[in-house]
Amino acid sequence: MTNKIPYKLKHVGINCENEKEAKQLVSLLCSLFDLETGNENDTHIFASGLFEVMKNSKRGKHGHIALQTPDVELAMADLARKGISFQEDTIRRNADGKIIFVYLKEDIGGFSFHLTE
Repeated sequence: MTNKIPYKLKHVGINCENEKEAKQLVSLLCSLFDLETGNENDTHIFASGLFEVMKNSKRGKHGHIALQTPDVELAMADLARKGISFQEDTIRRNADGKIIFVYLKEDIGGFSFHLTE
């Protein structure tokens, strides 16, 4: 029997149509749940570390779910054995060349999933 891969929910990404809608949603989430507005760039705004509010709807029907795991490559190998494939163009590596980020190819329940350290 192999060891189970540990996963932890890192954040939930919620799709919006544009920046204005994203800012309104971040404001609502922060107000409802007493969160702080976090990092913002051209594609997203964080509401604390819990929600990544997207300024577009490029990934997943509803958004994405980020799963944190201590060894992305080990998780990828385990998921590949279960029939999951990955979006090769989303792979990010650390300075040593080890994979630290990747999106799964298929959506699940209307959400894209990505693995991260």
